Amino acid sequence: MSFVPEAPASTAWRKRVMARRLGRLAVNGAIALLALFPILWGLSSSLKPSAQIAEYPPSLLPRTVTFEHYLRVFNDNVGHYIFNSALVSTGAVALCLIVGALGGYALARFSFRGRGVMMVMTVAIMSIPIASLLVPTFTTLSTIGLIDTRLGLILLYAAYQLPIVIWMLYGYFLSLPIEIEQAARIDGCSPYRTLRKVVLPLSRPGLVAAALFVLVFSWNDFVVAVTMTSSEQARTLPVAIYFYLGFYGREWGPLLAASIISIIPIIGVFIVLQRYFMSGLTGGGVKG
Repeated sequence: MSFVPEAPASTAWRKRVMARRLGRLAVNGAIALLALFPILWGLSSSLKPSAQIAEYPPSLLPRTVTFEHYLRVFNDNVGHYIFNSALVSTGAVALCLIVGALGGYALARFSFRGRGVMMVMTVAIMSIPIASLLVPTFTTLSTIGLIDTRLGLILLYAAYQLPIVIWMLYGYFLSLPIEIEQAARIDGCSPYRTLRKVVLPLSRPGLVAAALFVLVFSWNDFVVAVTMTSSEQARTLPVAIYFYLGFYGREWGPLLAASIISIIPIIGVFIVLQRYFMSGLTGGGVKG
């Protein structure tokens, strides 16, 4: 049996492919490290004693690990603010998904007068800066007695994010084969039952993607929350961290600990639902 050496051209091609892959991996790794560095630095510093945080030159890793800053933050009622943020974010997500699913399905599957105008208005509303709506929304909430309440924040966050949820679910519903819905109609399902029993189970990735958009916005929002709340009763975690700046002064340990606490829930939710999130984003762009 004779040995046939590998063609030089094939070897060179494989080397070029490997070099391109390594190059992309290096670039992606550098970008990821650059994006994660502030979070990793904050986590490392939050575990350092106060004296070590102020050292120059700074050290990347703590020589002595301490949880005193986290204990201090939890003793300062941070659990109440976490509860407020979780309640407000969950309420906004639920409201957006309920109304957004109905609106997106109606736009995707039904023809009615004014449908085109509604679609244009949905896109136009998404382009309005939230800051420009703060004064009228503040006046409205004050009039109806919802200022400085968690219910007021839920309604505001849902109203701000509802257009993008409708648009995302509209695109995802369009990507689903309509033959499945037609089969359900033949079996006697009403449009609402078809949506609830057939369309929504198939649209789980799209629903998760829309929910994460609303969740991240509601959890991280500062401008709306600081404008619409004035007491600790309805204050959310980002606003509490802002007030910690004055409460703790230049004590960076508790501030960094509070910041790390604020991002852990969102990172955890994203890790668990990442698969649905990515397929939900790509699924809505199949056809439109």
